[in-house]
Amino acid sequence: MTRNEFEVKYSQYYEMLFRVAYSYVKNSWDADDIVQDVFVKLYLTHKTFKTDDNEKYYLIRLVINRSIDYIRHNKKHSLSLDNEYINNLPDTSDADNRKNEEIYECVCLLKDSYKTIIILYYYENYNLKEIASILKITQDNAKVRLNRAREQLKKLINERR
Repeated sequence: MTRNEFEVKYSQYYEMLFRVAYSYVKNSWDADDIVQDVFVKLYLTHKTFKTDDNEKYYLIRLVINRSIDYIRHNKKHSLSLDNEYINNLPDTSDADNRKNEEIYECVCLLKDSYKTIIILYYYENYNLKEIASILKITQDNAKVRLNRAREQLKKLINERR
């Protein structure tokens, strides 16, 4: 992979991968480190993919695995949300800003399997078939997980009101 190819991939996937990592580690510095590690691995392995989607799925899976490993091995991991990142989430209007922050905070509080599916479905706009492929589960399982995640998210949001 040439430097230019790497830079294109980096700019293409960085934000998406960062959001996934952040949802797990809840700290922008650690999420950035995880994404950097994944890109280094991509660059060093010289792995080729049949399609861009295959490459994207591979990178998402690496970020999820790396994030889970980070949580397992980091005893000092804090569950507090990184306000710097939350405050800089892109938004369409000031009126919706606080509401979106609260929803994202609730998403981050979900258990990992629910959090991942919500982020992939609502924030990254993947369909259930693509999510099933990324997570290596059946499409029916992805649908059930999404429904359960929605229920849990709804409970968390209602508890905060």
